[in-house]
Formats: sequence, C-alpha cells, structure tokens
Amino acid sequence: MESGGLPHLKPRDFMSATARRIRENTDPVPPPEDDVHRMICRQLKMVTSSLVRRVDLHMQPLELTGMQWEPVLMLWLKRADTVAGLARVSQMGVASMTRMLDRLEEKELLRRERSETDRRVVNLYLTPKGKKAASKIWPIVVEGMHVHLDGFRKEELAQLNDLLGRMLTNGTRDAEKK
Repeated sequence: MESGGLPHLKPRDFMSATARRIRENTDPVPPPEDDVHRMICRQLKMVTSSLVRRVDLHMQPLELTGMQWEPVLMLWLKRADTVAGLARVSQMGVASMTRMLDRLEEKELLRRERSETDRRVVNLYLTPKGKKAASKIWPIVVEGMHVHLDGFRKEELAQLNDLLGRMLTNGTRDAEKK
C-alpha cells in the first residue's frame, strides 16, 4: 500500500480480462476469426458500412454526399440548430462542420445567422429547398433500416436495441473514465 492507505492501481487493473489478455499478448498475430469479440466488432462495422453505402447511393439524386445528408437531416429533425450543436450530434469537429456547412450553403440548402444575444453562436436554418431535400432523406434512411432488419421479429428488434444500448453505455462509461 502507498501512503494514504490506497493500493497502487495500474491502468490494467481496470481492464476486462479479455482486454488484458489482448494487451499483454506480445504475439503480433491477431486473434483468430472465431474470437467472438472480434466477430462482433467486425460485423458491427460491416453492417454500418452497408447501411451507409445504401443510403449514400440513394442520396445521389438529391445531390448530397454521404457527409452532407446527415447535417441536413439533423437540422430537419431539430436535433441541433447551431454549428456547435450540429458538430456534436454528428460527432465532427466544429471546423470540419463549418466547411461542410459552407458547401450546403452554396447549394442553398441552409442559411447561417449569428445570434443576436451571443455573437459566438451561429444559428442554422434550412431553406425551403433544404426542407424539401430533408423531407426526402428520412424515408431513404428508414428504407435502408427496413432492408437491413428484414425478417427480424419484434422481440428480436427489441433485444438488438437493448444490446446495442448496453454497448453504447459501456463505451460512454469507459470514455468518461479518461
């Protein structure tokens, strides 16, 4: 024990047994494909990529790239109404979001206005053209989800939602430790 009566804890003391095993493995060969954690991570990535590819393909008639449709949709769904808020919900940096918004403004899909009460805040508004495009985005996203969830029973969907929610909670808790 160190002074103060607290044991000396190392970062590895907070890791799961699987994470510790992987971290302490000096063998440069990755774990076998049948490792369940690796398979789950791989499949999550593949499902996300498949869904995004499908949605992006269907955005082409709207002349929106894969990166552009999400901010337009988030504004339409009222998940954010400022540059900083939109960057946060889209998990992008403010500088990257600002460049994206430049392109969306050039396409006349949105307009920006400085807040009258706080000059640091830039409010965002969809234009009529932006609202029209946004109303077409949501059905494309929903159809993509239906394609990927075809054949799932109601109970399976609820279970999948619960499991993914638990994964997100674990990830959030881990990120908050740092």
